[in-house]
Amino acid sequence: MIEKFKKLTVQGSHEIAEWILENIKNIDDKEPILKDMIKLKPEMQVIKWIYKMIKENNDIKDIKEILDTTFDNTIKNAKKFLNFDAKVMTISNSKTLECFFKTHRKKLKIYIPESNPGGEGKILYKNLLNYKKNVYLINDFEVHRYIVNCDYVIIGADSVGENGVINKVGSKLLAILSKSFNIPLFVIADQTKFTKTVSEREKIFEIVPNNLITAIISG
Repeated sequence: MIEKFKKLTVQGSHEIAEWILENIKNIDDKEPILKDMIKLKPEMQVIKWIYKMIKENNDIKDIKEILDTTFDNTIKNAKKFLNFDAKVMTISNSKTLECFFKTHRKKLKIYIPESNPGGEGKILYKNLLNYKKNVYLINDFEVHRYIVNCDYVIIGADSVGENGVINKVGSKLLAILSKSFNIPLFVIADQTKFTKTVSEREKIFEIVPNNLITAIISG
């Protein structure tokens, strides 16, 4: 199972959480394997949340219900808060953002950087093509050309702490550009992502400090 887990390199936190719950449900001693998963993806707070829930003797069905509820509530709150037509920029591949965009009833023009070397942005772009007409995949080095015309920037998060949020590398540059051009930057993250403080250990992740974030939307 761990070898398969290691191959989950382009999926977002929510997708990985769903994968974990499905794959550990028939394992009697779940804690050791969850500890190994935490070591492999320490930036993903949701894995630590699952581990905590298991230690508190919650069953998989209840954990999944809580995960789905906070996920759905977060998307609903984001759509209420951002209930207007807009030009938007995002980054990386996020199930939360994918569902936000797919179910948003307003007219959105969405710019998505490729997010190389992993190419996570290409995945999000492909997943949105059949749902939104105005979706554009852009080169990572052309972000500054498009962001100036955006109404807001919205990103996901692998962890949310008092000192900022952790997300895919490139998010901090996006946040700095947003601040420079006076464009609001919103983070959309459910309650399973929240912790005391955050720190990045892997090069593919980075911290976006709170002073670059306009608001964090959760549920």
